[in-house]
Amino acid sequence: MNKLNIFFRIIWSLCGLLIVGAVLLLAVLNFFSKPEGNGMFGFKGYTVISGSMAPTLLVGDYVVVRAEDFDQLHAGEIITFEDDGMMVTHRIISQTAAGFQTRGDHNTVNDMKQVTADKYIGTLTLHIPYVGHVMIWMQNPLIFAVVLGLIAVRIAFLILFKHE
Repeated sequence: MNKLNIFFRIIWSLCGLLIVGAVLLLAVLNFFSKPEGNGMFGFKGYTVISGSMAPTLLVGDYVVVRAEDFDQLHAGEIITFEDDGMMVTHRIISQTAAGFQTRGDHNTVNDMKQVTADKYIGTLTLHIPYVGHVMIWMQNPLIFAVVLGLIAVRIAFLILFKHE
C-alpha cells in the first residue's frame, strides 16, 4: 500500500470514529435528559419540535441546556422549562413576583404560565442545527434496526478482513 492510500484510510477511520463518538454522546445525553434528573455533567439535550422560536431555533435543531441559578436568570436569555409534561424552550421576556414571563421568538403573545423554579430545566448553552432530525429519525424502529444492521455488517467486515 502506498503512503497516500494509508493516509486516506487513517482519515476515513478517524472521521468514522468522530461520527460514532458524536452520535454516542448525543444518545447518552438524551438518556440522561429527564426533567427530574441531573443530566450528563449537568447538561441536558432536547430536539426542537415546533417553530415557536424561529428564526433563532428551527424545527429539527438540537439544544443543549444547563441548569443555572434560577435567581440569576434575566430577560433575553433562552431557557428550557417543563409545561404540562412537555419541554419548552422560549426566551425570558420579563421577571415578576410569580416567576419569569416567557415567549417564543416567533409568537406574538406571551406564554400563559410563568416559569417558576420548580419548572425550570436549564439555560441554552449550545444550539446544533439539524441534529434533532437525526434524533427523531432514529426513533423509528425500522431505521434503528437498519442502522444497527449496518454497524454489525461493518464490524463483521473488520473482523473478517483485518489481515489484509
